[in-house]
Amino acid sequence: MTPHIRASAESEHAPVLAPLAVLVASALLVLSQLYLAIPLAPVISRVLRADGSAAAAAMGTTYALAYGLGFLIFGPLSDRYGRKPILVPGMAALAVVTGGLAAASSLPVVAVLRTVQGLVAASFSAAALAYVGEAFPPRWRSTGIGAMSTAFLSAGIVGQVYAQAVVDALGWRWVFGLAAPAFVILAVALATILKEPARPGQPVSLAEKYRALRTLAVRRELALVNAASFPVLLSFVGMYAALGPLLQNDFRLDQTGVLFVRLAGLPAMLLAPVAGWLAGHHGPVRVAIVGFVLAAMGLVGEAVSVGALWALVITSVIFVLGVAAIIPSTIALVGGRGGSSRAGALALNGLVVFAGASCGPLAAHLPIGFSGLMLVFAVLLMIASGLVAISSRPAVAVKV
Repeated sequence: MTPHIRASAESEHAPVLAPLAVLVASALLVLSQLYLAIPLAPVISRVLRADGSAAAAAMGTTYALAYGLGFLIFGPLSDRYGRKPILVPGMAALAVVTGGLAAASSLPVVAVLRTVQGLVAASFSAAALAYVGEAFPPRWRSTGIGAMSTAFLSAGIVGQVYAQAVVDALGWRWVFGLAAPAFVILAVALATILKEPARPGQPVSLAEKYRALRTLAVRRELALVNAASFPVLLSFVGMYAALGPLLQNDFRLDQTGVLFVRLAGLPAMLLAPVAGWLAGHHGPVRVAIVGFVLAAMGLVGEAVSVGALWALVITSVIFVLGVAAIIPSTIALVGGRGGSSRAGALALNGLVVFAGASCGPLAAHLPIGFSGLMLVFAVLLMIASGLVAISSRPAVAVKV
């Protein structure tokens, strides 16, 4: 490669790599706050003398539901006022709330702070995905979405492992005490490294942006994908919430053994950028359908593998691999169909996705057994694959 060509390539990559790195790090930390509830809920229940299902709701359901609702607030705000003005203050506020959780003294206080934490955390995701679609060169957008999806997915494992490791070493309060200064560092990095992307056209009032949500919500090609997105994190969170007790009770694994089983899915999550690349080349609809079918197959495999640990681990990895294909392809699908209201469209999708995630800890307590729960999740994912398949087809007019 000649010096001129090498310099040109480096200049093309340089404006992208630094923003992508800080966005990926932020996504990993933000979403880890959701999944750390899975190992923390039983600890909180024991330490604060609370009912197990109440602790699960306070730690997981409140965060996920508020996170999803926060998309509806911050998506239009981001479309109206820009990406960086939402990202930086939101990350700073997240640091303050997370620090407050480290000092929480009762389960009601934990529930309130987790609700606020989830609401504020949505400011990042609602604006960050839209930032990638606007600030990055076209050839980098699929890669950027894939990298962000990897961070979102990896947080599902990293958050659990981080929380369990810190609890074992330092206690549950340090799970939030160590995260708070990390959010401060990321807020500074976002303010320093990110450059607000240029956005064509005249500014639209905030009221019009919120009114646009109603239009986006009923658009057939978006509504079907949103409906299909509901069981994705429902099954992901629900599966891991149910898997921990199964491993401890039926296979007599200690906390270290449970962590290793959870870590087994991490390599599959790291393939999300490949799914993003495939979505860019073969279309997000095809990749999403393959992901839904693969995830459903993995869940069916888990349902029939409860007697063999090795089979349970392998099928759980297959399930995670399917989810790793679903997330970036549905993000690309919704973002592309959202047009100038990209953040608003992603906000509606985020609301549905995390409404599903909020039900995951509760679904894990259903009295249908682990195998029954996995089969229910598998059926929901197969229905979702059909919804995505028909979402790209024009509606058929019925003659009267």
